[in-house]
Amino acid sequence: MSKSNTKETTFNLEKSSKLRKAYRFYQIYGFSRTYIKIIGRTRKQILPVRLPFTVFRKRPKNVAIIGCGQFAFANIAYFLKYNLGDVIYGAYDIDKNEADSFVSYYKGKAFSDAEELINDSNVKYVYIASNHATHTDYAISALKLNKIVYVEKPISVNFTQFDNLMNAVKGKKMYVGYNRPLSPAIKYVKKLINTEKRNPLSLSCFITGHKIPEDHWYRNFEEGTRVCGNIGHWLDLSISLLNKIGLPSQLSVTICASSKTEKDDNLNITITSDREDIISIMLSSREEPFEGINETINIQHSNIIAKIDDFRRLTVWNGEDVTKKRYFRKDVGHKNAIMQPFSKENERDFNEILISTRLMLEITEAVRSNTKEFIFNI
Repeated sequence: MSKSNTKETTFNLEKSSKLRKAYRFYQIYGFSRTYIKIIGRTRKQILPVRLPFTVFRKRPKNVAIIGCGQFAFANIAYFLKYNLGDVIYGAYDIDKNEADSFVSYYKGKAFSDAEELINDSNVKYVYIASNHATHTDYAISALKLNKIVYVEKPISVNFTQFDNLMNAVKGKKMYVGYNRPLSPAIKYVKKLINTEKRNPLSLSCFITGHKIPEDHWYRNFEEGTRVCGNIGHWLDLSISLLNKIGLPSQLSVTICASSKTEKDDNLNITITSDREDIISIMLSSREEPFEGINETINIQHSNIIAKIDDFRRLTVWNGEDVTKKRYFRKDVGHKNAIMQPFSKENERDFNEILISTRLMLEITEAVRSNTKEFIFNI
């Protein structure tokens, strides 16, 4: 086969794969969300109109976005526009092209300096979705100016940052992007859990995560490993469920990684408590999942047994009763989390965030030091 034919075949295969992926995402997320995900990747507007349609929603343009990558484009900005309209006043990213393409679609002003954007008197809300190591510093800058702050996970990647942030947040408004507890499936299960008697919780989370290359910024030491970048989500879910039934006073943590070199990939974290709770979190990232992150979550508490299949299906056994729910579109709680500054209904218990962050940072240090077991005091 000639080189030209080989290139043409490769191009056709890649095009076919992208079309299949777009169709699969349409089945999972619907047209509007899939369209925005594509625009977020390509930064090229395909249709002559901007989705989602929000022509009748008029609110002040007072939101700043720090970090204009895929998540900010396809999640934060999407749900802000969907629920409130064109409220984005300005955006900043270290990559000027990212910021320019972001505001070109969402109709704001691109700033060349983050502090200038945060200090702008038009800004009331600051959404932070930059690289993980910068979250704390940006949040502190905004909190000092009494801005209402939303920080994507994690809020900090080390204990020094965490302590500084806790000092800055006192008396201020800050919301965090840990979204699983705000998903419809988890909210439904929580309503069924009987808290009159403190019975032990069993929780299992199997996560098929993204395969991250060695040169990805997640791998940089200062970013806090995949424990901060990914596993923090399910640690936070664990603490949220434990808090529902009554927090234990002590957790025993065991870490088992399959590789001696990549200790934050393909690992299992087992947590037991002094009140007989047991939690298992398995992150597997052998190959890139075609549909993105996939999760299977199993919960048992007293007579409640729940199985969540990728936040698209939920089955709950409540004694002899069985309830089945299907979620179209797939909903891991992003909308509810992102809209926290504008919705009291979905506001998280901030104490859960503090405990799960401390636990996440302890596990991060354990992974780095090759510590297999430790005790965590709540």
